[in-house]
Amino acid sequence: MKRSIESWTRCDPALMASAQSEAARKFAFEDAKADIIELYRENLRLRNIARAIAYPQRGTPEEGYDLMDFAKLLQSAYTAEQLWVEPADR
Repeated sequence: MKRSIESWTRCDPALMASAQSEAARKFAFEDAKADIIELYRENLRLRNIARAIAYPQRGTPEEGYDLMDFAKLLQSAYTAEQLWVEPADR
């Protein structure tokens, strides 16, 4: 992402809209657009994996998957670090 989640969490939209230069606002909008597109694609990727697990289609390899096969599917898409969620956020 262009900006960290901490950066977005700390930002004040009202302050960004009124107290920054036009160039700073332009870059903030560009960053926001890029981050939204990246988050959308990631959400779509996770939804496709969840769909394959929860609703495997007949005649597809996923129909015969067991738990270990789905674990391998996740491992092929993500590293353990990418899937890590802090205990406080679970």
